[in-house]
Amino acid sequence: MGFMSSKFLIQAHAFLLVFLAIHLMRSPAVITDSDVVFMLGELLQLDASPSFSRPQSPFALCGILLIVDALVDYILVSKIPQTNEVLAMAEAARSQAPSSVAGAMRANPFMARLGSLYSEVWTFLSATRFCVFFAVSFFIYQSQPSASGIMEGSGAASALAQLKNRAIFTFGFMEMMFWLWIFVTIREEKQAVASRFVERDQ
Repeated sequence: MGFMSSKFLIQAHAFLLVFLAIHLMRSPAVITDSDVVFMLGELLQLDASPSFSRPQSPFALCGILLIVDALVDYILVSKIPQTNEVLAMAEAARSQAPSSVAGAMRANPFMARLGSLYSEVWTFLSATRFCVFFAVSFFIYQSQPSASGIMEGSGAASALAQLKNRAIFTFGFMEMMFWLWIFVTIREEKQAVASRFVERDQ
């Protein structure tokens, strides 16, 4: 198992999203002109990020959406107990209960369901988000630079054309890598818990 738990990684990600959102709302140039965005854009030959004036900048709306996303993630990861926490609570309750009650608790399907809830929720969320950010990154990467000039006519097409820039690609790529990391970490934690059950039953 990794040296950082999935819970710590998700909480750290939520704080980083808040940090990113503050920069997007106050000074988006810090993000759009950063070295990482520049290097990825040059490497993949992506268009530079458009320069938006402050009042009509969509980055402020993006910042608000990132804060909402960070709050949802932080609340979810804080309120749903990890498998280890459920096992520790079950062990503590079992050690204080009479032997007949302890045997009933061991076979309690509610405890097993509660123990797997964290990994099920975050496995689903991490896999879904990986797919979404992969699709966004692939859409930007495979788009021809000339296509954005063709599509500027309609409102929806022009909104899609604005997505095709270095800043959005870099964010989508980083998010894709992060959620893949979370997915793998949760699987490792799940396997570690399963091996603990096998060792205890032997």
